[in-house]
Amino acid sequence: MKKTPERIESLAAEYVLGSLTGPARKRFERWMMESYRVRQEVWSWEETLSGLGQVVPAEAPPERVWTAIERRLWPEQAPSRPSSGFSWLWPSWGLLATAAAVLMAVLLVQQPEPERFPLLSGAIVQEDVKDPLWLVSEAGDDNRLRLRPVAAEAAQPDRDYELWVVPEEGQPLSLGVIPVGDDVLQIELNDSVRAALEKSRTLAISLEPKGGSTTGAPTGPILHVTKLYDL
Repeated sequence: MKKTPERIESLAAEYVLGSLTGPARKRFERWMMESYRVRQEVWSWEETLSGLGQVVPAEAPPERVWTAIERRLWPEQAPSRPSSGFSWLWPSWGLLATAAAVLMAVLLVQQPEPERFPLLSGAIVQEDVKDPLWLVSEAGDDNRLRLRPVAAEAAQPDRDYELWVVPEEGQPLSLGVIPVGDDVLQIELNDSVRAALEKSRTLAISLEPKGGSTTGAPTGPILHVTKLYDL
C-alpha cells in the first residue's frame, strides 16, 4: 500500500477518531513509527478534533421550558385544580416526579467529565530490524500499559529484559521484567508512575540478571529508549 498524502490524511483521521481497527490500525501504527510525516498528520488531526470534546457549561433552563414540557405532557389537564380534598395530590406528585427526572437527566448530561490523561502509544525499535520489536499502547481508563511483541527475541536463559519509566527527574521506575512470547503483556500502572510517564513519555528497556534488577535501578546495559505519543 503506497503512502500517498491523500491516503495518509484519510487514515490519520480514522486513527484519531478510533474507526481504524484490526490489521489496518496495526499497519498504520508501524507507519507512524517509521515516518515523521505520518506522525505529524496524526498530531494535526488530534489538534483539529480536540475541541469537539469540550464540556458545555451547565445552565439552568428558564421557567417557560418547564411550562412547555407540562403542556406537552398533559394537554388535557384543566388549568384550575379542586380547592378541597386530596384529588390534586396524585397528578401533582406525578408532575413533580417527571420534572425531577427531566432535571436529573439535564444535570447528568451537563456533568463535567473527570480529567483524564491522553492515551499514549509508541513502538520500541532497533535500527537493524525492519519491524518494531514491541508495540506499546495504553488500554482505556484502567491504567494498563500493553506491550505486544512483534520482532522481539527472547533474552538469554540467564537474563531478563526489564521495562522502565524514565521520569523527567530522578531515578527510573521499574515496570517489571518483560518476557517475550506470543501474548500481549499487560502492565498495571499506579497513579504516581502514570503521572511520571505522562510528563516524560519515555520508556527504556535494560538487560538484567534473571528475575530483574535487585537494586531498584538498572544494573545492566540500556538496550532501548523510546518516546510515546498521544493516541
